Amino acid sequence: MTIDINLEGVLEARERIKKHVIRTPLLRIPALDSILNCQVYLKPENLQHTGSFKLRGAFNSLLALSDEEKECGVVCSSSGNHAQGIAWAAKELGISAKIVMPENCNPVKLNNVQSFGAEVLLIGTVSSVRDKAVKEIVENEGRTEIHPYANKFVKEGQGTIALEIFEDEPDIDMIVAPIGGGGLISGVSVAAKSLKPEVKVIGIEPSGASRYSKSLSANKPIKLDKTDTIADGTRTDQADLNNFEIIREYVDEVNSVDDDEIKEAIRLMVKKGKMVIEPSSAMVIAAFMRKNNGATKEKKVCYVLSGGNNDIEFLANLLIGK
Repeated sequence: MTIDINLEGVLEARERIKKHVIRTPLLRIPALDSILNCQVYLKPENLQHTGSFKLRGAFNSLLALSDEEKECGVVCSSSGNHAQGIAWAAKELGISAKIVMPENCNPVKLNNVQSFGAEVLLIGTVSSVRDKAVKEIVENEGRTEIHPYANKFVKEGQGTIALEIFEDEPDIDMIVAPIGGGGLISGVSVAAKSLKPEVKVIGIEPSGASRYSKSLSANKPIKLDKTDTIADGTRTDQADLNNFEIIREYVDEVNSVDDDEIKEAIRLMVKKGKMVIEPSSAMVIAAFMRKNNGATKEKKVCYVLSGGNNDIEFLANLLIGK
């Protein structure tokens, strides 16, 4: 299968979205060096307008629509952060948006999507069920689907993160990013390896939804029987074929972490990193708290913090150890 994104598309995405998204800083955090066994850099996408990197791909995809497609509106399926990105971008651009979210979605993300003016349908708890609902809406209403991770423009929008990382620190040795459906790691890895082939790109997914780890072992995309993780932004139950090919070619390692490790990482980031991040973001930190990750004290490692949209009650209980 032909890989559908490239550096040129990522560069075009940067020009397309630069007036609409925050160019997040690259933060050097020495307080975490001894814990993560490297020189720690954070790319805090939790500081985006919607609290997530997803806004980049959302704006890039909507701005690339034809006038006719904009007139007909868009639809997407999302557990929350892509939904917020599409809802925000659609509101800014005057495009009608209908969004299918899971019944067990993060209430903070649901409230935000609704406040941005999108129409929300709550359907099922796994992505494959929501994907079916989206297909029906496309057929019945003529809307354009903006897939959260299997859309070329979405992935190239996410890849702009890598451009900014190297602009701020050309000597980065390693980039660590979370994996859900694979759109973020696809865009970042293609852009990063195109700019600096020797950079190491590591993907982290939850052990309760390790579709790409298992796909790589099987040498083909697989579908999980179920997903079970507190990292609600990564509960995709199937590996995308195109993203699987990108990950296989451009990503050096895919590792997994469990929920207890994710919780510990969230607490660490509040205490030492002074950052409030959601479970999907915390996976990248959790993996490197183990000390058996290939990092060394001389390496400059950038951790992509994908978002910070927590369920406040969940976060409060986690921080006090409940």
